[in-house]
Amino acid sequence: MNFKTPALIAALTLTASASFASGDENNLLDNYLDAQAQAKALSAQLETMGVESNPIVEFNSPATLSQKLDAYQDKISDLQDQFDTVHKAN
Repeated sequence: MNFKTPALIAALTLTASASFASGDENNLLDNYLDAQAQAKALSAQLETMGVESNPIVEFNSPATLSQKLDAYQDKISDLQDQFDTVHKAN
């Protein structure tokens, strides 16, 4: 084995790791944007049913993308509960 082989293996491993990390970050961003869109859609549906709602999540301090996604998932859950309550009443 020559000296270039371990260096090549190390470089390929590093490249593969970086690409997987980038893929995870893109999935997280996609999930976050999907959650925002879902919150807006639920809020719009509630508005058509005569219920005031706010699809926006306010952050008082810096938050990671993961924390923002969690907050929007909580918002979606709250909006879905409102929708279910109104829908059952009709």
